[in-house]
Amino acid sequence: MASSSKADMGNGEVEAVGEEVFEEMKSIQQQFEQMELELAKQRVKLSAPAYERRRKVFEKIPKFWTTVFMKHPVIVHWLDYDDSEVIQNLKELIIEKDEQNLENYKIILTFNKNSYFSNTELTKEFSMDADGTRHIKSTEIIWHEGKDFTKKRKSDDDADQGLIRWFSDTSTDDNSWELGKTIRDDLYGDAWMHFNLDYEEEDDLDPEEEIDLDDYPDDSDDGTNPPTEKFRLNEFHTYLHSFDVP
Repeated sequence: MASSSKADMGNGEVEAVGEEVFEEMKSIQQQFEQMELELAKQRVKLSAPAYERRRKVFEKIPKFWTTVFMKHPVIVHWLDYDDSEVIQNLKELIIEKDEQNLENYKIILTFNKNSYFSNTELTKEFSMDADGTRHIKSTEIIWHEGKDFTKKRKSDDDADQGLIRWFSDTSTDDNSWELGKTIRDDLYGDAWMHFNLDYEEEDDLDPEEEIDLDDYPDDSDDGTNPPTEKFRLNEFHTYLHSFDVP
């Protein structure tokens, strides 16, 4: 004899629902989840040409990715002083997704020649086994002599903060995992929005205002150097606005 459970009808009455109904609904939910997964895989494949077109447009804008990283409301809190100077040399952010397993992806940062490290590309790779076990691999950073700021002693409050420190770390804790998803889904996916949006003057943003890409030169190196004075964390936004970014 099939067992049954009780369901609240919302009017105080309770009606018995057979176990077979729950099993059938479980199967239907699994079918929906599989459909959503297949749609997500198709979206990755179909959106690839559009992302490539977007990539070519972003190349026309000086310091585009530098600006996006420094304006993002989450990522900005992971940028300490040294990170902010390294990010001035950032050329491009690339996200490579595994079409067969969407939990697997790579975050790739490409850099101009700089005084911190000799790498022109840093990669952080995220993957997950069928049992949910997480894995992270990171490029070894080849630092110029005396430039490895990730070894500097941090205060207890910001010991785990620092974008480049995170990028070179292979920890799979929740904070590290979620930061990867934030970069993959929000910073990268909505890069154009973050580039244009001023979070300190959000109320004054004109949604109809457009940016003419013809106003930007093709050469992405504008020769702007970041300020060298030290700053406290609570002055960070003031520091950001000292750069020549939109």
